[in-house]
Amino acid sequence: MSNGDLISNARQMKRQLKGYPENARIVLGSVFRKFGIQHSKQVEAEKLYDFREFPNGNSRVPVRVVTPDDGHYMTTFFDVDALSPSGRFLATTKVPFIWRIPSPGDVAQIAVIDLSEGRRKIVAKTSGWGSQLGANVQWGADDDTLFFNDVQQGVPVGIRLNLKTGERKILNGTIYGLDPKRRFSFSPNLDFINAGIPGYGVPENIFAPKRQPVSVNENDGIWRTCLRTGETSLFLSLKQLVDALPVESRLDGGDYYAFNTKINQQGTRGFVVIFSKNVPGRAGWPPQLMTFDIEGGNVSLAMPDALWKHGGHHPSWAPDGEHITMNLRSKGERMRFVKFRYDGRDLVELCSGAIGGGHPSLHPSGDFLLTDAYVSEPFIDKEGRVPLRLLSTSDGRDDPLCWVNTKRLDGPRRIDPHPVWSRDGSKVIFNGVVNGMRQVMIADVRGVL
Repeated sequence: MSNGDLISNARQMKRQLKGYPENARIVLGSVFRKFGIQHSKQVEAEKLYDFREFPNGNSRVPVRVVTPDDGHYMTTFFDVDALSPSGRFLATTKVPFIWRIPSPGDVAQIAVIDLSEGRRKIVAKTSGWGSQLGANVQWGADDDTLFFNDVQQGVPVGIRLNLKTGERKILNGTIYGLDPKRRFSFSPNLDFINAGIPGYGVPENIFAPKRQPVSVNENDGIWRTCLRTGETSLFLSLKQLVDALPVESRLDGGDYYAFNTKINQQGTRGFVVIFSKNVPGRAGWPPQLMTFDIEGGNVSLAMPDALWKHGGHHPSWAPDGEHITMNLRSKGERMRFVKFRYDGRDLVELCSGAIGGGHPSLHPSGDFLLTDAYVSEPFIDKEGRVPLRLLSTSDGRDDPLCWVNTKRLDGPRRIDPHPVWSRDGSKVIFNGVVNGMRQVMIADVRGVL
């Protein structure tokens, strides 16, 4: 076993140890729900309120808290713009608690914020949410169409909601990586994601978790769902993905899973993170990154286990649709920001000399990189807050936009800021904690770009 494998195993064992208290919280929550103990107060369907200034004066750009203080609100991910196509509305998941991750049957709400009027409207309920992505709420091609995940009779499904008419259509597949024209959703099986890390799929029963029945499943993988008709089909099977791996990159003996699946802004290519469980000699779930064209051809290995196992996380499409950015640690080195082609070629460092971390994404111009930080990374301040970092890609200059309270949480129920650029690059939407409540903030960054 190589030194890289030993280091990777040690990290995964540490992560597994952190999971035991979370499982105890889930069990306790199930007891609470069984006896009808409410987690949060009921709220009215519509609410008018005033936006608040970001607390503590710790921001160098204008920041507003745009969700009300009547509960916990969250956006989706660091590569999903939560603003509607016009920019007027914000899509959020209002979750009933933050003291544990959800278990089957826990209900959250889909809340739309009118940024023009200061109005919050509850538009739907859902049982298909997690602590990291909420219900994966995403906008359609206009301000009237919203997509999110739910669970119907124990099966994860996507929902298309018309906000104007209230029409609700149940899709046969789930919501994850949407193409830019909002024709299709490309999604892993949300029942299986928790095998690697909870919070990205739907809640699972910890006493009967769902796992892949075979090592390389030819009947599961990436699913493509038509957002108009709701029909779904297997787009790329795990067997097809594994067969496309170079022999030296196959983790023989392990059980393969599909995870994070995203489509570039041009609608020409996608990527999928595949991970493997139960690999002989390897703890945890070693990941690899694969890309494909929008029709399912030209499957390539973009980030092999041989490089990723030293440390790395959170790939994202660059604005040009040809490159991918992520955090990556070379052997014996600190974490860095890197960029490489969709086929794995031309790996280069971004923001020269800057320490990598958090959830990095490039500004539409490519001149700046935005990221946050985990409380386990070396950026936390003396008050326990993490920075929203804005870095110059030309010289690595690192000037935090502000500092965010995340309750110092780590592990599956952590509150990541997940900062995301608005479509035009003028705003940053992010999560945090204000006065003990999970909230969503919007920063106007035009003055510092």
